Parts: sequence; C-alpha cells; structure tokens
Amino acid sequence: MSAENDIAVQVAFLILSVMDFVGNSLVCLIILQRKRFRFRRLTLDFLFLNLAIADALVAVFAIPRYVLHGLFLHPTGFIGDLLCRFVTGGNIMWTAGAASVFSLVTIAFERSRVISKPYSLIHSLSKTKLRGLVMISWTFALLLNLPLFFVMSFDEKTQFCIENWSYAILPKLYGILWLTVVGVLPVGFMITLYSKVVYQLWMKNSRASQRNREVFFIPRRKATKMAITLTIIYSFCWLPNLVLYIVAFQVSDSVYGSPLYKWSVVLTCLNSTANPFVYTLQSQRFREYIKRALTCM
Repeated sequence: MSAENDIAVQVAFLILSVMDFVGNSLVCLIILQRKRFRFRRLTLDFLFLNLAIADALVAVFAIPRYVLHGLFLHPTGFIGDLLCRFVTGGNIMWTAGAASVFSLVTIAFERSRVISKPYSLIHSLSKTKLRGLVMISWTFALLLNLPLFFVMSFDEKTQFCIENWSYAILPKLYGILWLTVVGVLPVGFMITLYSKVVYQLWMKNSRASQRNREVFFIPRRKATKMAITLTIIYSFCWLPNLVLYIVAFQVSDSVYGSPLYKWSVVLTCLNSTANPFVYTLQSQRFREYIKRALTCM
C-alpha cells in the first residue's frame, strides 16, 4: 500500500510540476511582451511576473525531490549531503514557495495603496520601491529557509533527504515560526487589506458615477478579484502542510514523511500550478493572448 501511495505521489508531482512550469513560463512570456499585454498596469506586471517565477521554481525543484526519488542512485557522504541541501532536499523549492507567499502579500499591499485613492498616482509604487519589496521578499524567504541548508542530510537507511536537527526543540520552534510567518501572519494581513479594498470598491464607491465606475473601479475590481482568489487558493493549499509540519515534531515523528504529509506537500505544489489558471479564468485579455501564444500568432 505504501509503495502504491509513493507511486501516486510521484505521478501527482510529475503532472503538477509540468503544468506548473509550462503555465508559469507562459505567464512570464506574456507579461514580458509589454507592448502586447500590460496586465492592467505596470506594477501588477512586475508583481505577477515575480510570482510566476517563484511558482515555476517550485516546479523545477519539486521534481528531484519528489519525482526522481528512487529512480537514481543518490550519492552518500559529503557529496550526498551537499546534493540534499541544494537540489534533492527541496530547500530551494521551499524558498521559492515562501517567496511566492510573500509576493501575494506584496500584491495585497499594492492593491490597498492603489484602491485607497483611485484618482491619484501618488500611491502607486515607484520602480525602485517595487524592486526593493521584491528583493526583500526573496531575501526574507531565503533567511527563513536558511536553517534547512545546514540540517538537511542524506539518510542511507531511508534513501531520502531528511532534516537532521541537533536538538529536539529546534524543529518544534522552526515549525511554529513557519506557521506564523508563512501562514497566520500573511493570511491575517491579506484578509485585513482585502477587507478594506472590498469596502472601498464595492461598498463605499457604489454611488460613484457610471463613468467613474467604468474608468476606475471596474478594472480594479477585476484585478482585485484575481488577487483575492489567489489568496484563498493559497490558504487552502498551504495551511494543511504548515500544521502537519508542527504535528510531526510536536506530537509524532512518524507524521513527517507519512502519506498524509506527502499529500499535503502535493497541495503546496498545486497552489503554484493553479495560479496561471486563475489568471486565465479571471482575465479575458489574458485568455486571448494565451490563445495567440499557443497558436504561435
């Protein structure tokens, strides 16, 4: 039964990783063609491009961790540990995943600034500030995952890369840190910001003139709906894994690497895979350029 489950997990990761990489690569291609497609505004161009890059990296580094496992002879010793920390252990996958989460927070922050004063360009982020926020999100994601680059090692018994912590208390604290920084705080922050945005766009400005609604509010409503949808999908896909990671080190070690835990990781990969489909379903213009790209027009 365990072997069958492992095969099912591998197949799921393979399908999701391929869809993830192809979909997000297509998103990057379309966004970079600014003369053809601006994705509502330049600021969102940059933020969604950063999100797509992070999601594509999740796919790339999920493959050696969860798809190719058992299909090749993994080196042991120092080389094996080094390979675990940078390729087969999934550390870069989790770094990219955290960067994807922080990108969603940045998008929520950008939406809040734009919607607060829709008639003014003062609140739009400058290129310098925008690049700074993106760099901070990646730096913070790397710092959050930095301990894994020291504790991940290859276990010859299980033939798998595992976390080898020096003290039992450390993974417990680390799990709480991940749940707080990647789960509770981002979700709470985005719920707060989008609540204000929804109030501004759907409640407070309901009495605006028809022209103002068409020019300012309707386009922003569509972009905001997309961002809120991405946040909901993220919450559904990430929270189970964050909770199980804590359970694994607080309650029972058997949870880590169990079928349930592996499927929770599949959900995190599903989050990165789903994002391009959200763009496609929410944006008519995006659907048009997807068709052009696929037909080589």
